[in-house]
Amino acid sequence: MPSNLLPCVIARFVADERGAITVDWTVMTAAVAGLGLASMGVVSGGLENLSTDISNHLSSNDWNLFDNGLIPVDSFNFTGGDMAGWIGGQVMDMGGQIGELLVLGPNQATGYLMQVAEGTEQAIMQFDLIAGDSLDNSAQWGTDTATIMLNGVPVAIATDNHQTMTFDIPQVDGTTVEATVTVQNAHLGGSSNWTDSAATVTVTVDQPTSDIQFALQSNSNQNINDEFWGIDNFESATTGATGF
Repeated sequence: MPSNLLPCVIARFVADERGAITVDWTVMTAAVAGLGLASMGVVSGGLENLSTDISNHLSSNDWNLFDNGLIPVDSFNFTGGDMAGWIGGQVMDMGGQIGELLVLGPNQATGYLMQVAEGTEQAIMQFDLIAGDSLDNSAQWGTDTATIMLNGVPVAIATDNHQTMTFDIPQVDGTTVEATVTVQNAHLGGSSNWTDSAATVTVTVDQPTSDIQFALQSNSNQNINDEFWGIDNFESATTGATGF
């Protein structure tokens, strides 16, 4: 080919729009799809395991206030009878899965003073409330309630009607109460005749200006061996303030 014709041939080749471009496009699309499927096969197992771990964590009780970046104040699990700082009630081993907790008998109350540092934005208290044995709500036997109070003001009232726990939560300015029943009508304690219930209660006070007196009042009417209200895994924490 004469050398002077070569530039013309190259120019026509570059400008030519004819050709089986669909063949090239099909091959490229198949390659991309195959790469996507291969990638999904590699990461899907890890994502599934991670999602399962998150679900199990959120649905379990294996978490507490201190895991959430809050400033810890106090923590009580009442092991070995330790109830230092509490006034009223008694620590007892109720057997079974319940074990040791702070127990209230007929018309008993217990209290704890939460210290609040200056500058605190929120004061938070979280605990397990246990309704044990033959607590009920009837005209014949009366209403067996447990009243949660802050500085003498009721912020939540728990009622157990033959091991079915419910809550009445009054509207109190600056205070939020969340109560989640975690166990209903199950054999948790050592008694084989009656079942029990449990709930996780979280009390949050916004912008507290002084220490907070927490109290729990039992309105049961039988001996502790027959029925009881109890507290376990009590934790208090704050946000905002850096110390006392």
